[in-house]
Amino acid sequence: MKPKRQLIVAAMVLVALLAAAGFAVNSFMGFRERTQTPAMAAQENPEGIAQIPLANAVVFRDTRDSEDYGRVAWVPLDAPDGQRTTTGLSCDRVYRTGGMLSCLSAQRGMNTSYDSTVYSIGGHLLAQRPLPGEPSRTRVSATGMVGTTAFITGESYEFVGFSTQTTIAAPGGTDYGNLQDFGIFVGDQKITAEDRNFWGVTFAKDAKTFYATAASGKQTWLMRGSLTEKTMRAVVENAECPSISPDGKFIAYKKRRVDSVPAHWDIAVYDIAKQTEQLYPLESGFDDQLEWLDSSTLLFGQPRDEAPGDADIFSLDLVPGSSPKIFIEHAWSPSIQR
Repeated sequence: MKPKRQLIVAAMVLVALLAAAGFAVNSFMGFRERTQTPAMAAQENPEGIAQIPLANAVVFRDTRDSEDYGRVAWVPLDAPDGQRTTTGLSCDRVYRTGGMLSCLSAQRGMNTSYDSTVYSIGGHLLAQRPLPGEPSRTRVSATGMVGTTAFITGESYEFVGFSTQTTIAAPGGTDYGNLQDFGIFVGDQKITAEDRNFWGVTFAKDAKTFYATAASGKQTWLMRGSLTEKTMRAVVENAECPSISPDGKFIAYKKRRVDSVPAHWDIAVYDIAKQTEQLYPLESGFDDQLEWLDSSTLLFGQPRDEAPGDADIFSLDLVPGSSPKIFIEHAWSPSIQR
């Protein structure tokens, strides 16, 4: 049999096996259809997800040294230091807003695997797909899209030291694929370098605009992306892990200090209309994707140096000279259910 025909036959056999296993063939490269296998059915309705309030709650990953370590938890927005409520779902990264919850997780063992799962506000599994490596970032849009970033196992580049895969898809709808396949522009120059990387998606409210980080060589950019045109265009240099404000007027991101070794990131906020940037230096720096508590306050996670695997969530008032304050102890990956 000729090589080309062998590939075609192999592909047909794979599709048939997937169909027999209950996967939707037309969604193989993106999210799978919901709960078609016993393993997926077991995750259909994790305990406690449906009880997360539809508004005025902070959702996060519990990092206390307890049996709830790694589980999704929540506290009332007006009592972040109060008693937390944990769920039965474990995630390395979690984000819940609007009508969905995105969970990135690692099943560690002799053969570690990584997954992205998406749940409805009622706790039902909407979609599931494998990740190529360690979970990194995830965001959910108010219009039903999910952005995920994972580190690709076994790949790296000289400057950034890692390789990522970032995808955008709507569970049960359009799969926009890997951002590597978008047209990438800095000014009039199209970036096609092999080392280009993307991470940290955040969504505008118009169902077509998003922002993300792009990197190539020794440079990073805040990119404005169009899902309809499948393009990304540079907005500002030296910007990573963007987060758009609830009113859509500002974008917060981390900004690396020039020549800092090890890397030190401060917080910066970009005014979209004025095209200006305000810097908020941090004494200790940070390395997280920011979340907006409200129009004038940001949240971010900070690992505890003395306790590997533990972290705290800090808040920062957007006032020049302000310092971060602990918002929730023993917590990571915050999102605001508005």
